[in-house]
Amino acid sequence: MKKKSLIGIIAGVVLVPVVACAILLNFKGVGIGDSSAKRDLAEIDSQTTFSIDDEAIALAASSDSDQGLRNMALDALDGINAERAANGLKALKWDGNLEATSSVRAQECEVSFSHTRPNGKPWYTVNSKVQGGENLAYGFDSAVEAVDAWMNSPTHAENILWPEFTKCSISIYAADDGTYYWAQEFGY
Repeated sequence: MKKKSLIGIIAGVVLVPVVACAILLNFKGVGIGDSSAKRDLAEIDSQTTFSIDDEAIALAASSDSDQGLRNMALDALDGINAERAANGLKALKWDGNLEATSSVRAQECEVSFSHTRPNGKPWYTVNSKVQGGENLAYGFDSAVEAVDAWMNSPTHAENILWPEFTKCSISIYAADDGTYYWAQEFGY
C-alpha cells in the first residue's frame, strides 16, 4: 500500500509541473480583463489637440512587413466583415492610416500587453485623430482563431459590431519566441 502511495505522490510531483508548463506555453489571450477600448466620434471631434506619435509611426512605416502575416490580417478582416454582415452591418474598409497605428500597437504588445502603451500613454495616442477603437490578442496562429476569440469576448465583439465604425486595420507582430501579437484598430 505504501509503495502505491509513494508512486502516486512521485507521479503527481512530476506531472503537475509538466501539465502546468504545457498550459502556459499554449496560453492565448484576448484583451486585458476584457476591458473596452473605444472612443466615440464626438470625443475625437471635440478633441482640440491631437496626439500623433510620429516616431512610432515612422518605425511602423520602416519596419519590414511580412506578406504572410499581412495576408493573415486581411483574412481576419474578411472574418470580421462576415460577422458584421451576419448582424446587418456594413463591411469595414481597410485603412492605411490605421494600418500604421495597428503595426505600432502590435509591436508594443510584446512589451506591454495592455491598452496602455509601454510609454504609459493611452492606446489611441499613436494617432488620436484616427483611432476610435482597439482590440488586442496574442498567441493565435490563424485569422479564424483570433476572430473567434474576439467574438467570444463581449467588449471585443462590441467593437467589431459597433455600427459607427467604418474603417479598420489589423496587424500581426511575430515575436522572436514565435508568439503572434494582434492589434485591430477601428476608425470612423
